[in-house]
Amino acid sequence: MRIRMLDGNFLNMANPSTKALSSAHCILLTVHYASEANIRLLHAFTPSRPDVLSPELVLRIVLTYLPETVDPSLYTTYVREVATRIDPEQRELLDVDTSPVSSLSPDQARRRVNKLFIQDLSPPAFPPHAPNDLLTRFIVHRANRIDNETGLLTLVPRLAEPFLDTNPYLRTWYVAVVLPLLRLRYDYYPETQDPPALSTFEKLDGHQGIDLLLSNVTNFDHDMTSPTDSKPVVARDTRAMVGPWMYGHTERKRRRLYHKEESRREQHNTARSPHTASTRPDASTNEDKTGHDWEYLFEWMLHTAIHDFSLVANLVEQWDGPGDVDLGGFQDAQAYLDDDTQAKLERQYAQATFASCYAAEADSPETIADAHAVLVRLAHLLDFGAPPQLATSVKQLPIIDKHIELLYANGSTVNLEPNVLLDPDHPLATPTLDSYMLLQLLVYSAYQLAGLGHNISILTVAKLRFASGSDEQLSLLTKVIHSLAAQGKRDEQQWQDDYDRLIWLWNWNTEIENPSLNGAGIFGRLEKATIEREFLKVLVSSGSYPLVDRLYFAQADARQVSAGDIEKIILEQAMQLYDNASNGNRTRGNMKKSQDLIVHCQGQFPQSDEFKKALALIAATHSMSFYSLKLQHGVPFQPVNIRASLDPLSLLPKLLEQNANSYTKLDDLIEIGRNLIAAGLPLRNADGDLIDRSLESDVDKKTKLSVAEKRVIYMCVEAALTVGDFETAYSYVVNRLAPQDTIPSSVSEAEEHPEMQEDDVSWRAAFLAGRYRSQTNAQPTLRRLDQRTELLSLALLLAPPSSLSEVLNIWRRCEEETNALLAAETQAEEEFDDRADKRISVPGGFSDASTEGMVFGQPRREVGRSNAEARRGADEEAPMGLFDVARGAAKAFSRNAFPLRGGGVGVGGAASAPQVQQQQQLRQQPTMQAQRAATGEGLHEGMDDGRVRRRDMITSTVTGGLASGIGWMLGATPVDRSAEDRR
Repeated sequence: MRIRMLDGNFLNMANPSTKALSSAHCILLTVHYASEANIRLLHAFTPSRPDVLSPELVLRIVLTYLPETVDPSLYTTYVREVATRIDPEQRELLDVDTSPVSSLSPDQARRRVNKLFIQDLSPPAFPPHAPNDLLTRFIVHRANRIDNETGLLTLVPRLAEPFLDTNPYLRTWYVAVVLPLLRLRYDYYPETQDPPALSTFEKLDGHQGIDLLLSNVTNFDHDMTSPTDSKPVVARDTRAMVGPWMYGHTERKRRRLYHKEESRREQHNTARSPHTASTRPDASTNEDKTGHDWEYLFEWMLHTAIHDFSLVANLVEQWDGPGDVDLGGFQDAQAYLDDDTQAKLERQYAQATFASCYAAEADSPETIADAHAVLVRLAHLLDFGAPPQLATSVKQLPIIDKHIELLYANGSTVNLEPNVLLDPDHPLATPTLDSYMLLQLLVYSAYQLAGLGHNISILTVAKLRFASGSDEQLSLLTKVIHSLAAQGKRDEQQWQDDYDRLIWLWNWNTEIENPSLNGAGIFGRLEKATIEREFLKVLVSSGSYPLVDRLYFAQADARQVSAGDIEKIILEQAMQLYDNASNGNRTRGNMKKSQDLIVHCQGQFPQSDEFKKALALIAATHSMSFYSLKLQHGVPFQPVNIRASLDPLSLLPKLLEQNANSYTKLDDLIEIGRNLIAAGLPLRNADGDLIDRSLESDVDKKTKLSVAEKRVIYMCVEAALTVGDFETAYSYVVNRLAPQDTIPSSVSEAEEHPEMQEDDVSWRAAFLAGRYRSQTNAQPTLRRLDQRTELLSLALLLAPPSSLSEVLNIWRRCEEETNALLAAETQAEEEFDDRADKRISVPGGFSDASTEGMVFGQPRREVGRSNAEARRGADEEAPMGLFDVARGAAKAFSRNAFPLRGGGVGVGGAASAPQVQQQQQLRQQPTMQAQRAATGEGLHEGMDDGRVRRRDMITSTVTGGLASGIGWMLGATPVDRSAEDRR
C-alpha cells in the first residue's frame, strides 16, 4: 500500500532493502528521482549505494535529468555533499520507494541503462587548466544548461554563489562571465534583442567583449542616467560590466595561449598574419604595454572619440581608470591588479584620453567644452595644475615653453593618425606635462577661433599648427577675417578683443624677439605683419576708424605694417566699398563709407596722389548719379561699371543719349570727364586706342585732361546735332575748341612738346558740326552756311593730312551752296532794283505822243552790282576743275601748310627750325583771322557800304592763309594779285 506523505513523496510500506537492487536498478532509480526533481529521495537513496552511485555519476545524472527550472537553492546542499563526499550527521531517514524499477529484470534494467544519455560533467570547451574538481565542473556546466535550456540566467547566482569560495577559478568565472551578463540582460538593458547566451559570452575575447558590453551606449537612444545609478551610462557600464569582464583577463589569456599552442601544433606550417599579431595586446614587447584586455577599451575610446567625443569625455569625467571597477562585492576591486600593471594601465588610460582629444573630428562648441573638461580631469588624474576657464582672457592664458615648439615642428600629420596615437612614447599623446600644456593651447586655440566665428576641431588645429604651410594658414586667417566682417556691427572693444585673439593665435603669448620670424601659435608660419594687414582690412571695411588710428597711426613705431602697405590697404578697401555701392551718391551707403574712409585717412598721407585720384573718382561718380543711365539689357548703372570700363569716358555718350538736353550742361560734363581722368582710370584716344598712363609726367597729365575735356565737348556737340541743336554745337566748337590750344606758340615749344600737336578731337568736332545738314527740307539760310563754312575752315586748319581730302570736299560743297544762295539773292536783288527803277508816266506830266507808254529804266546801284560781279569774277577765275585732284592737294597741304602734324613733314622727314617757324606763321595767320571773323571784328573794315557777309570774311581768311600752300587748288587769288586787279 502506498500513502502520500506531507511533502508529496510516496513510500512503499512494504519496502525491501535497497541493498538488493542491482547496479542498473540503482542508476535507473536515481534517474527517476532526478527526473521528478525529488531531491529528498535522492538525498536519501544515493548515499546508501556508494558502490554503484559514485559522486561523479550522481552529479552527471542530476546535471542531465534534473529539470533546469528547479530552484538551485533546493539542491545546492545536496550537490555539495555529493561532491565533497561528506555524510551529514543528521540526515532525514526516509524509506526509499523502489517500485519504479522493482518490476524490471536485471537484463531489462541493464538494457535501459545502456540506452541512457548522461552528460559529461565538464562543460563544453572547459579549459584544460581549469580545476578538475567535481563541484566546479558541475556548477559551470549546470549554469550553462540552465541558460541554454530556459534562459533563466537569474537562477545561476543561486547555483553558483554558495560555491564561490571553493576556488579562484569559479569566482573568476562568475565575476567575469555571469555578473556582467546578468547586469547587461536584466539590470541595465532588459529590452535588448537577442542577448548572448552564457556559453557564447564566455568564449568571447577581450575585444569582442568590450564591443558587446558597450554597444548599447552608442547604438541605443537612451537617457544618460539610469534609475539604479545616477552616474552617466558609459561610466556605469564601464565600471559595472567592463570592469568585471576585465577580472577574467588572466583566464582568457590562458585559454588564448592554450588554443594558440594547439593551433601551432595542428598547423605548424601556417603562420599568423602580421595584422593579427600587431593588434593583439599580448604580442607587444614594449615595457609600457601590459597586454591586458583594458587596452582594448583604450582603443575603443580612441575610435569612439572620432565621431562621438562627448561620450568619451563623459567616460573620462566619471571614471577613474582600470582600478575603478564594480565586482559586485565578490572580490576586492583593488586586489585584482598588481601595482605595476595598474600603474601602466593608468598611464595608458591617460594616453588614450590625450589621443581621444586629437582624434575628435567634431568642431562644435560642445566638443571644445568637453575637451576642456577632459583637461580638468587629466589634471586631477596626473596631478597637474588645473587649466584656466575657457572664457579667460588670452593675455592670462598659460605661456608655452619655447623648447616645446621645437619638439613637434616635424611638418607631418603622421603622428595625428588614429592608428599611431596609442603608440608608446607618442610625441603628442604621451601623458607628460609638456604634452599636457600643448594640448591646453590647442584646445584654447579652437575656442578662440570659435569666438572669432570659425568653428574648428582640435584635430584640425593640431594639423594647422604642425603640418600646414603659410598658404593654408593664410587661407584660414582670411576666412576668420571675413567671418568677423559678416558678424555685423561691433563696438571698438569687441574689435580690440578680436585683435588680441589673432595675435595670441600667432604667438601663444610667447615673446618673439624678431617679429619677422615664425610665431609659436597656429598662425606661426605667417609674419605678424600679415596678420595686422588682414585685420586692418576688416577694421577699415567696418568703419572702426578710432581703432585704426590707435593701432596703426598712433603707434607708428610699434606697428609691423609699413606706411605704404597701410595706404594700399585703405585704398583697396575704399575701392571695394566703392565697387559694392549700388548708387553713386556719395552721401549714402557704401559711397559715403568709401569717401569717409579716404577723407579720414588722407591726413596721414597728405602727399598721396592715390588718395587724390580716389576722391576724383568719387566726385565724378557723384556727379553722374544725378543722371539717369542704364547699360545693356536695361541694367542700371552702378559705380563699379566705371572702374570696370576700359574707357570710362565712353559712358558719357550713353548718358547724353538717355538724358534729354543733358548736353547743355557742358561744364558739369567736362568736370566729370576731368575727374575720371584725374582718377587715373584708363583713357583712350579718338581712334579707341588705349593710352599708356603708367609713366605720366605732369605735362602728360595736363595734356590728358585737355584731351578728355575735348572729348566731352565732342560728345556734347554730337548729342546737340543729334537733336538738331546746331547753334549749341556751333557755339561749343567756336568757343571751346580754340585753335591756339593745339598750335605751338614757338619752334622750341613744338620741339619740346610734340604732344601739343596731337589733337584728334577738335577737328573732328568742327568737321562734324560743319557738315551738319538740317533733317528738314527747309532751305538753309546764308547765316547757317556761313557758320558751317567757318567750322569747316577750322577743321581744315586742324585736321591731319590724311583727312584733308574729306574735309575739302565738304567745304567745297558748302561753298557751292553758299554761292548758289548768294547768286539767288543777287538775282532777286537785281529784279527788285529793275522793278523799282522803271519810269511810269505821271498824270499832268509833260510828254509827247512819241514817248507815251514808254518805260525808262533807272541806272543800277553800282555798289551791289560791283560786289556781285566781283564775286562772280573771283569764282570764274578760280580753277574749279582742280578739285578733282583733292588727294594730291591733301598731300601738298601736308608738305607745305602743316609740316608739324603727325610726326611726318613732307617726304624727306623732319622739318627744320626755319620750316617750322614759317609754317607756324602760316597756320597762325588764318587762325587769328578765323577768330576775328567768329567774334565779328573788322566786319566794316574796307567795305564800301559798311556791310559785309561773315562768310566772305571766312572765305578770305581761308584762301588768304592757304594761298602759299594749296590755295591755288581752291581757286584762291593771291592777295597781292587781287590788289593789282582792283587797281
